[in-house]
Amino acid sequence: MYDHLDEIENEFKEIHEEQKNKDEVDPRMQKIYRNNLFLYLAYMILPIILSIFILIALTDIDFFFQDVNASEFAITNAVNDVNGLLIVDPDNFENLDSAYESFLIPVGADGTHIIYVHASATFITNTDFFDSVLEGDVYTYTLKASVLNDIIDGNIKKWPNNAQINFHIPYDDVSPLVAGSSVDNIIELTKENSVPTVALNAIFAFTLMLIIAIPMVIISKPILIGDFNLLKVDNESVGTVLAKSGIGVLYMFGGNIAVGILVMAISTMFQIPDQVSANQLAINLMLKSPYFILMIITAVVIGPIVEELVFRKSFFGLIKNEKWALVISSLVFGLIHISTEILTGDIGMVIVSSLPYIAGGFIFGYIYMINKKNIVIPIIAHMGYNLISVLMSMFLLYVL
Repeated sequence: MYDHLDEIENEFKEIHEEQKNKDEVDPRMQKIYRNNLFLYLAYMILPIILSIFILIALTDIDFFFQDVNASEFAITNAVNDVNGLLIVDPDNFENLDSAYESFLIPVGADGTHIIYVHASATFITNTDFFDSVLEGDVYTYTLKASVLNDIIDGNIKKWPNNAQINFHIPYDDVSPLVAGSSVDNIIELTKENSVPTVALNAIFAFTLMLIIAIPMVIISKPILIGDFNLLKVDNESVGTVLAKSGIGVLYMFGGNIAVGILVMAISTMFQIPDQVSANQLAINLMLKSPYFILMIITAVVIGPIVEELVFRKSFFGLIKNEKWALVISSLVFGLIHISTEILTGDIGMVIVSSLPYIAGGFIFGYIYMINKKNIVIPIIAHMGYNLISVLMSMFLLYVL
């Protein structure tokens, strides 16, 4: 009886090894891996082409573009700048997205103008710059008058986290404190403009990912079917697969804690600004918009499938040395998530911003490796991690 069971087990093992070896040398699989990489490269380039089309075809459509005055444009810029200092008449929020005001914290007043910093600013709790008062369960922050005067006079140019202070002040509605100061420079002050709406940004991001995901899944159908079949061959139940994926999610959160400590240490040691990444700011804006469902579908469903097929299945399929595949795929995975920081040319910012994403790529790669290079488990783990992250972000944005 037991000999018979051993024979069955050996037969399944042989099938698994044959499939694994076939995937590694099969020219058809190699072609799929290369095509997936080319598709993802297109995903990185396509926004440039689509942006040209959008500017030509959609500029005059109010649903996609909004003409804003100088004050409204200053607000829009401040919402997207975690290191910004906005000084504007609050009446100008009326014609903008209703969620914008929730991303800014009032920290003072100058006549009819209100002074704001970003709600995600890490420096807001610094007692050298801000006074704080607990009112019920909420803290109210005030930028100290002496600090504000030094900032306006140009004596203080950086926030306590060592990030450069970026001014967002309309040229045609300068507050009394700013008028005549070093900040009151027509070249630096904000002017009117036309800006893409939240609707356009949400639809653009969703459509772009979908354009890449559909052909990638079709091309990768043999891979997905093959890995699902291998789970059956290995007698992996749904519960077991979910359990392994859940362990992967725990690895991710454990890694986040460790990397967070490392980032804090590096930021402190080398005086690199500790701040929320541009990628996370963009996600938060989408989640607070009426089009949040598109961001959820992209982040929780489409994104994990595409990224695992590219950064795990394709990289490991094309790079035969597993260690190099893990290192290279992790580095690329990290860097593509911080394109905004890379464009600034600030090496320190690039390093601290990329570390959490590089660590994430490393952990997902490790999950892939310890699960016999079966892509199903890291995809589910990636989906689970992103779902929890999105729910936590929405709780912070909507409840706290």
